[in-house]
Amino acid sequence: MRVTNSMISNSAKTHIGNAKSSLLKYEEQFTSEKKIQRPSDDPTVAVRALKYRSTVSQITQYVEKNVKDAMSWMDTTESAMKNINSILVDMKGYLNEGANDYLAQDERNSVLSVLKQYVSSIFEDEANTDYSGRYVFTGYRTDTSLLFDDAVKNLAYDINEDFEYTDISRVNVVTGNVKYKDGSSAQDYADQMTEIKKQSYYKIQLAYKNCSAASYASAKGGATAAEDYVTLKASYKDAAGQEVTNTYNAVTRASTDDGAYDIKDDEVVYLYDTGEILLGKDVYTQIQENQADFQVNYCKNEFDKSDVRPEMYFECKSYNNVSKKEITYSDPKGQDIKYEVNFSQNMTVNTQAMDAIDTDIYRMIDYLSNVIADVDDVENRIADAEKMIANTTDKDELESLNAYKESLETERSLRVTVMTETFGKGLTMVDTTQKKLNVAVADLGTRYDRLKLTYDKLSDQKVDVEEQLSNNEDVDISDAYINLTQADNLYQYSLTATSKILGNTLLDYI
Repeated sequence: MRVTNSMISNSAKTHIGNAKSSLLKYEEQFTSEKKIQRPSDDPTVAVRALKYRSTVSQITQYVEKNVKDAMSWMDTTESAMKNINSILVDMKGYLNEGANDYLAQDERNSVLSVLKQYVSSIFEDEANTDYSGRYVFTGYRTDTSLLFDDAVKNLAYDINEDFEYTDISRVNVVTGNVKYKDGSSAQDYADQMTEIKKQSYYKIQLAYKNCSAASYASAKGGATAAEDYVTLKASYKDAAGQEVTNTYNAVTRASTDDGAYDIKDDEVVYLYDTGEILLGKDVYTQIQENQADFQVNYCKNEFDKSDVRPEMYFECKSYNNVSKKEITYSDPKGQDIKYEVNFSQNMTVNTQAMDAIDTDIYRMIDYLSNVIADVDDVENRIADAEKMIANTTDKDELESLNAYKESLETERSLRVTVMTETFGKGLTMVDTTQKKLNVAVADLGTRYDRLKLTYDKLSDQKVDVEEQLSNNEDVDISDAYINLTQADNLYQYSLTATSKILGNTLLDYI
C-alpha cells in the first residue's frame, strides 16, 4: 500500500486532535474536580447526579426547614403546657389551705385573688401563646387568638356543648338568708331560720357564666323566643344495641329567682346567670344508669375580654347583629396541623386547647368566688348585728338582735361548710385538669421523640447521599493530576513526532 505525505499529515492531525481533546478533558477535571462537565460526557453519571442532587435537596428541606420548624412549634407548645402544669401545682397549695382550715375574710379573699391571677395566667399567657405569629392551641385557626381580645357585645353564639355522664357533680347549696327587719322579734328570726336550707343538687357546669336568658333565634331578631328554650339531649345504646336519644327542655331561671333551686325529679333547670344545668333525680338516674353522653344547647351573647372563643371548643354558630352575618363553626375536634417531615411521612405538630386545657378550671374559680362572697355577706351582717347590739340598751330589742345574730351564725356555719367543700372540689378539679394536661403532654412528647428519631435518620441519610453524590461526581485529585500529566506528555510527544515526520522531504532520501 502506498502511503502518501497527505495520509501521514491527516493521521498526525488526528492524533494531535485526540491528544488535545484528552488534555482538555483532564484539564477540566483537574480544575473543576468533577468527572463530567456536560451530560454528554457520561450520561450514566449525569442521570445519577440529578437523582442524588434531588434527594439531597429534599432531605435538606426536611432537615433544615420542615423538621426544625416542627420541633420549634412543639417546643413552644410543650413549654406552655409545662408552665400551666406548674401553675396548677401552685394552685393546689392555696386550695388545700382553704379546704383544710377556716380562712378569715381577708385571707380567703387574698387566696381568691391569687387563684384568679393563676387562672388568668393559664389562659392569657400560656393557652394564648403563639409561635412565629401563629397561635399554637387554636387548631386550623392559627391566625385567630384563643381568647377575645376585647369585650364583645355584638355577637350571639348558639353553642352545643358535649358532656359525659361522669361530668355531673353533686354540690351543696345554701338557699335563703336571714334578713334584719326593724321591729322583728326573736321568734321572727327563728322562723326565718327555717327557710335557710343546705340542699344537694346534681349539676352540670357550662363553659360560660352570664349566658343568655333568651334563645339564639331571639338574639338574631327573629320571633320572640319560646320560654325554656335550652335543650339537653342524652344519647345511649339500649340492650338491643339501638341508639336512643332523650331530649329534655330545661326550665330557664336566674339563680336569684325565688324557688330557683326547687327542682322536680323529672325536671332540668337552666340557671343562665351562673351557667349551670341542674338535674332532677330521675333525669340524673336515667343518665347514670345508661352511662349516656349528652349535649346541652344554649345561647350566649355577651363576652368579656379574655373569654374563650366558643368555636375553639364547641360546635356552634355566631351571629353579628351589626353586620347581620352568620357563621357556622363545625366541631373543632381533630384539627391536626401536619408537617411533611420525611418522604411520604407527615407528623401532627399541634395540640388543641380543647384537648389539653379544661375550661372548668376557670368556672371553678367563678363558683368559688360566689360562695366566698356569700360567706363575706353573712359575716358583714354579723358585724352589723354586733354593732347594733353594742349600741342598744332596750331589753326587747337586745333579745331580738341576739336572736338575729344567732340565726346569722347558723347561716354562716352552713355557708362556711359549703365554702370548705368548694375548696375541696377545687382540688379535685385541678387534679382532673392536670390529668387531661398530662395526657396531652405525653402525646406531644411521644410525637416529639418520633420527630427526633426522624431528624437523626435524615441527618445520617443526608451524609450518605452526599457521599454517594461525591463518589458519583467528584474526581480524585491525584488521579486527575496524573491523567492531566499523561495527557500533556502525550500531546507534547505527538507534536514532536509530527514535526519530525512532516519535516522530511524526498530530497532527504537522495
